[in-house]
Amino acid sequence: MKFIKSHFLFESRKDLNDYNIKNLVFEICTSMVLLNNEFLDNILDRGLKARYSENSSVFLTDLKNLLLSKNRLEIGKFEINKFVVDNEVSKINSSFNGDFSLEENWEHLVNSRMTARSIIDKLLPNDKLTSDKISKIYWIGPNKNENVQEDIVIELNDGTQYSFYLNKNLSLQKTASFNTFADDLIPENIDDLYKEDNLRKWDKLTQEWIKIVYENSNKNIQAHIEKFIDTKRIESIGYFEYFDIRHRDVRFKYLGEYMKEFEKNILKFSDLMNEIWKNKELFFIDTKRVTKEWYESKITILNSRILENLFTSSLKKNRPEEIVKLEDGYKRATGDVKMKILKTLVEKMNCMERPIFYLSKGGNNFIQIPSRQFFRKNYENIDILFDYHVKFQVSSDEENNNFKFKIKLILENKELIFMNIIIGFSGGEFSGKLNAKYKFDLSDDFNYQISKIEGKEEI
Repeated sequence: MKFIKSHFLFESRKDLNDYNIKNLVFEICTSMVLLNNEFLDNILDRGLKARYSENSSVFLTDLKNLLLSKNRLEIGKFEINKFVVDNEVSKINSSFNGDFSLEENWEHLVNSRMTARSIIDKLLPNDKLTSDKISKIYWIGPNKNENVQEDIVIELNDGTQYSFYLNKNLSLQKTASFNTFADDLIPENIDDLYKEDNLRKWDKLTQEWIKIVYENSNKNIQAHIEKFIDTKRIESIGYFEYFDIRHRDVRFKYLGEYMKEFEKNILKFSDLMNEIWKNKELFFIDTKRVTKEWYESKITILNSRILENLFTSSLKKNRPEEIVKLEDGYKRATGDVKMKILKTLVEKMNCMERPIFYLSKGGNNFIQIPSRQFFRKNYENIDILFDYHVKFQVSSDEENNNFKFKIKLILENKELIFMNIIIGFSGGEFSGKLNAKYKFDLSDDFNYQISKIEGKEEI
């Protein structure tokens, strides 16, 4: 036990020393320009970089001394519900271990100044963030962990704190299992996905999948398929049985047969079908026609008869009074349905109990993600609209042939967020696993609208 404890301490110190020195310079320089708008001007504009040209370690030492001098720039750590000063000075010394070339990383200094000035211009909706409005800037670097990933936090004189990712794009796309989404929205009926009538539909989808691939494959590929199934009995193969089918020749019952067309051994029938579909341009007689035929079957059976029917029957059965159909085809959610959809949206946007700002490209991309408290305060004024009606039209974009659950968040009669949840097979066509891909679109004036509403809250 004593050895394990000391090993943990060693690993912790090692992680601290491994903080990326380029990120450190970028974050400290951005912070200092916020506190002193002319901080980098002498180096970048007036040619006064001679002090650092021959030995860039002098530049790192100067940055380290800025942290040690407690000139409103502090190491920060998160405690309870806000960031506070971390007085452990050893973290400063440990973080500055590394090599940094001023000449090779000149753009880091340029971008840090641009980023800081973008924050100055854009953070406050009706004012500029001048240095005298800032109480402290916390550099989080050595205290980052699983729950705290910000680069810096600005604290204003009134105690308001703003968290920043300084060189990171907001991820507008997430992926999770379909069950995670369904468990949130229709937990009472998620088990119906593979029960009774739906299982017969899954069986029909399976049979259509096998038949379309087999009948349209080249002769050599058909011969491989016949090693796994009796093609005259396709109509008897069920969904779950499909994934249990193995090579029928006992000589290949353990490792499968090496098939030169795919340059691998194949034992399971579902793996063979996946390989055929991945290389359909090589193995189908008329790829375009086959693809269209399969997507027509998938849209009809999976998207409409299984998924659309599952959501409709579940919501009508359990929450009919909480759904209002609108003229444009969307439905307005109220009650528990509204709460569950909003919860999904907030969680997939990675909203936290504090607002987060994402900056990239020298501050040109500047996106605010409001805190969870924002949605709580404005819950009564938020409208959640959703639509999952299936359109029976095959698209040239494969993703558009998957099931879509579309969500709009409306606040003060303006659409702020559009989320498209795309449900389809993961890990290959007809893989047996459904996942949900979440895609977001924010309104062009999203930051302004959020700041305007938060301004009203303060009055």
